[in-house]
Amino acid sequence: MARRVGLFLRTPLKQGLAVQQQEPAADWNGECIVLLNMKPRKKSAPRAPDSPADAVDRQTNASAFKSGLRMRDLVRESGLPRETIHFYRQQGLLPEPAKTGRNTALYTVEHLERLRRIRELQERQFLPLRAIRAVLDESADEGFTPEQEDLVRRVRATLAGWARAQQDPAVPVAGFVPDRVSRDELEELISAGLISVHGRDEAGTVSEDDAVILECWAHFKEAGLGPDQGLAPSELLVYDEAMQRLVDREARLALRAGADSSPEELSKIVEIMGPVIGRLLAAMHRKQMRRFLASAGGDKASGER
Repeated sequence: MARRVGLFLRTPLKQGLAVQQQEPAADWNGECIVLLNMKPRKKSAPRAPDSPADAVDRQTNASAFKSGLRMRDLVRESGLPRETIHFYRQQGLLPEPAKTGRNTALYTVEHLERLRRIRELQERQFLPLRAIRAVLDESADEGFTPEQEDLVRRVRATLAGWARAQQDPAVPVAGFVPDRVSRDELEELISAGLISVHGRDEAGTVSEDDAVILECWAHFKEAGLGPDQGLAPSELLVYDEAMQRLVDREARLALRAGADSSPEELSKIVEIMGPVIGRLLAAMHRKQMRRFLASAGGDKASGER
């Protein structure tokens, strides 16, 4: 039998095994002794339980993945009470969910997105429910028909001279910059896509419409609504975005009402109604502002309907 003498070295192996290698003695007879140290593997620490927030996130993500949100999920994620969500369903603002029982139903991620959209339209744009329904219906519209697109192209060709006269860059930028509009403000308006300058800086020119935008920004500052008060020129985008949505819906109304009209007749309507709509928007803006002030001040009785 071999002698077990000398220093034992341990080399860790997989599965908790350790090999002990024996340093040969002087009278080693060539026999190799390998001892396996079968120490039990140390147990890993138990997994910490999910925090309430983690549990909620995992539950919501799993539900969303399966397109099956329960009412409590909608309440939590949208920030709206159960009663409000039921009211939106009754008003046709929210599609009906998939019924899974007498008093249970499953909603989808689309329901949640629509609830967030409704809340945004109410809180940021102060739209009434009937206007919100129209916005949501228009958003679901696939677009213009080929016939409508062809009519728009023919109306555009008929109005080419009228549109070109308004967009001809004939107004000098020097009338605004740098006295009433700074160079930095001019650059920000250009970068935001609110105006286009032909030429370089104040040596360039702008269209009549862009000149009005520059003029209005100058009035904003003169009224006390400018960079000194934390308002940047690019924040005029709120009006531009509102106009984009308005014109899109307005075009659909006009194309539907004028489906049997010729391009020339529709072009005449556009020319006549431009100033009328301008006055209408100004009056409605004043009315909405008064309504907002009355509502925000808590004086419901003075609010207009």
